[in-house]
Amino acid sequence: MKDGDDDNTLIFESRFESGNLRRAVKIGENEYNMILKYDHNTTIYTQWYYFRIQNVRKGVTYKFNFVNLVKPESSYNQGMKPLIYSKKEAD
Repeated sequence: MKDGDDDNTLIFESRFESGNLRRAVKIGENEYNMILKYDHNTTIYTQWYYFRIQNVRKGVTYKFNFVNLVKPESSYNQGMKPLIYSKKEAD
């Protein structure tokens, strides 16, 4: 929850179907370490992510470090890029 109009803290949410963000830890002004829940039916792999971010500021670059995005044969090793969807840009 924002403390006011000057609050620039990002708000993360994944309490919805398929949401899997366990924790976001702010480690710098615009940098966050992202910790994911394990993929369904496994206790060692994390290959996907699904969550929402609010309070993003236009013109600001953010850095998200997925610290436990782990699977030996991941498509990311073959060059797959993250998918980002903006509801604001889609409207």
